[in-house]
Amino acid sequence: MSTSEPVTETINTNLYKVNSLAFEQEVVNAETPVIVDCFAKWCAPCKKMAPMFEETAAEYDGQVKFVIIDLDKSKDIAKQYNVVGIPTLLLFDKGEVKEKLVGNTTKDKLKASIEEVFEIKSE
Repeated sequence: MSTSEPVTETINTNLYKVNSLAFEQEVVNAETPVIVDCFAKWCAPCKKMAPMFEETAAEYDGQVKFVIIDLDKSKDIAKQYNVVGIPTLLLFDKGEVKEKLVGNTTKDKLKASIEEVFEIKSE
């Protein structure tokens, strides 16, 4: 379903699915650091990584916002942020991409990046 409205769907307390029209509001203009999981429904590594991403989101609730975006429906975001492989995690702080993790990322690697890039430790 394509829409001309910004859409933000809450997956759980700290995980949101957005479309490209909601991207600026939810990610670029966010008050807290944001990690964006760029995925596609057909992508096996994306599906494999999804539970880890959701679990990590719960650990950083209130500190880092976690967002997922389906690049098949948001090709403009893929182009704007030069996402050529999926899964790709984009770590945003104050509207800028501070780090890009391409490929199937482990929880330890993601947490290390969060600590290094945002200087935040999990609860």
